[in-house]
Amino acid sequence: MDLTRQDVIKILAVTEHARLSGVDLSELDLQGLNFSGADLTNTNMTGANLTNAYLRGARLENANMEGTILAKANLKEANLKGANLKNADLRGAILKDVILFEANMQGAKLDRESTTY
Repeated sequence: MDLTRQDVIKILAVTEHARLSGVDLSELDLQGLNFSGADLTNTNMTGANLTNAYLRGARLENANMEGTILAKANLKEANLKGANLKNADLRGAILKDVILFEANMQGAKLDRESTTY
């Protein structure tokens, strides 16, 4: 099933800690959405735009986020264990207490505004 931005907004509006494990969110415009505490394990987010998204405490284990735009996103306390962040844009993202064990960060874009505190 292909989800649209509107489908995702509806799911997030009615479900605290949404369970979107294994869902295909590739290429979607998800700017500014609140995925706080969501289960996004094994989710395909390839090429999605998550600029200014709130992903605090989200479970993103083994998520495919290759080429995903996460500029200025709040990833505080998110679990990205084993996630594919190849060529992801993390400029200005909040990365405090993020779990990146075994994550692929090859070619990921970070800058001085990306904070880990």
